[in-house]
Amino acid sequence: MKEEAVQTRCTSVRIHQTGGVEVLRVEEIELAQPVLQSEQELIKVILAGVNFIDIYHRRGQYQIPLPTSLGIEGIGEDQRGRRVFWLNTLGSYAQAINAPKSALTTLPETDLSSEEILPLLCQGMTAHYLVDSAHRPASGDFALVTAAAGGVGLILIQLLVARKVRVIACASTPERAALALQHGAEFAGTYSEMEELVNSATGGLGVHVVYDSVGKDYFDQLLSLLAPSGMFILYGGASGPVPLFDLMRLNGKSLGIKRPTLATYTATAQERSRRLQELIALVELGALKYPPTKVFSLLQVQDAHRLIESRTHSGKIGLDPWKI
Repeated sequence: MKEEAVQTRCTSVRIHQTGGVEVLRVEEIELAQPVLQSEQELIKVILAGVNFIDIYHRRGQYQIPLPTSLGIEGIGEDQRGRRVFWLNTLGSYAQAINAPKSALTTLPETDLSSEEILPLLCQGMTAHYLVDSAHRPASGDFALVTAAAGGVGLILIQLLVARKVRVIACASTPERAALALQHGAEFAGTYSEMEELVNSATGGLGVHVVYDSVGKDYFDQLLSLLAPSGMFILYGGASGPVPLFDLMRLNGKSLGIKRPTLATYTATAQERSRRLQELIALVELGALKYPPTKVFSLLQVQDAHRLIESRTHSGKIGLDPWKI
């Protein structure tokens, strides 16, 4: 006898067209609870993460089928009461989500709360794969980190310093540059000071690696600040996509460039667990610190998007779907 799906009603943030924050709509939706043999599982969402990719989806820079619920990251509870997390499942801004079982990973045993774990997911694991897998700088190397006072940047600085890498941090304001210094950067300043910072710190030789998530605005300048055989790691584009360019520009100093993604380096549950366990261990040892998660309700989702778009916030932004 064929098992019939049970409908679950929940609140979700959806878009019917792309655009500004005004297109975000809080709606009641119905989810069909997956049958036993399904490759999906119905998850109660405890906390959803707000990420810049959500902005790209909302604006239409990354195209997705419409209408749809937004959000790709979250922490929740499965049908057996276990805490799980996911990093790349569309529809996470909701009280419940049908998530592919292959995308779900059981949270390790820890005393950390969901609010303390959320920054270690997309943000923390991005910083982790950047230094662990995308490019491993050697002890004593100079690394230039842009968006250094953001959620990824603050964690990335600390992971680099732990490897004895000398970090030059750049941020949008002197106050945010000071925050990067507080989290371990050896040198820090604003983007207008970037060239002077690099030349002063390296004696004009340039940096061994750039970790950049800003994209278009500073791409050419950052490329020029690399030392011979330097590596450019472009992992985001907050200011817009980098224009097409001639690869022969890398020829003069034998430079390398890589465009890694979190999905590539968290493709399996085993890899996701390893990265998260290593980050949690650092937090529990007091070796990794970051600002507390700022939590909004679903009804405050427009405010959450405005905040992340402002590029003035340090730390993680979350949505509590059960918060009034």
